[in-house]
Amino acid sequence: MSKVKNYYWDLAEKESDTIINNYVKNKITRNLAIKQLSNVQGIELCGIDEYNVDEVLDIAKSEAA
Repeated sequence: MSKVKNYYWDLAEKESDTIINNYVKNKITRNLAIKQLSNVQGIELCGIDEYNVDEVLDIAKSEAA
């Protein structure tokens, strides 16, 4: 069971990292980033949900500056 969870966690992390990086590099808008993140399967495994997605994007943007 653990291997399956880790597999989906890795997939969600890679996809969310790509979306967040695209937002930080201004390739996509904030609203599009939020929409794309909400569609990532298993995103909750990365600790991102509808309540903290704004904070995650803000932190990523501020750390990139």
